[in-house]
Amino acid sequence: MLFQGERIKLRKMKIEDASTYYKWQNDMEIAPLVNPFIDSLSFHEVEENLKGMLHADNRKNYIIMHLEAEEPIGYVGLFNINHYHKNAECFIAICEREFRVKGFGQETMEILMEYVFKEMNMHRLSLRVFADNTHAIRMYEKIGFEVEGHLRETRFHDGKWQDSYIMSILQRDYLKG
Repeated sequence: MLFQGERIKLRKMKIEDASTYYKWQNDMEIAPLVNPFIDSLSFHEVEENLKGMLHADNRKNYIIMHLEAEEPIGYVGLFNINHYHKNAECFIAICEREFRVKGFGQETMEILMEYVFKEMNMHRLSLRVFADNTHAIRMYEKIGFEVEGHLRETRFHDGKWQDSYIMSILQRDYLKG
């Protein structure tokens, strides 16, 4: 499996990415879309979290690299990987502003889904998305994900309760598409 598309490639995340990951985790423009806690974290906290993520047996973490600019633009990965039941959950964030809403998320997810369904032979891939992240929801639906659950009032942000969705795609639906 080649982790490369037309404009991006995925590479394994490593501890040397801690400073970039720290910057992204504390970007209050992106954090409300991907971080349920929306807390500012110290560099030490981010580094410790990253160490735990990198050593977990049921996770895979990747940096999204822009091929032309040769710079990291975000991250993507899998967690709660269950080889017995053949399912996993995924996450993605395009963190650099100039690369958002330009199709990089879709290209990244297409690479990830090819790996999950063709190489790992998983049956189901799921994710959670905040209901107000309409751009991401449209993109997920475009590539075959379906809303299968509506979680009411999962977080309090900007003075109001917000809902989340659970979305998934099955291997057979991916292979049909």
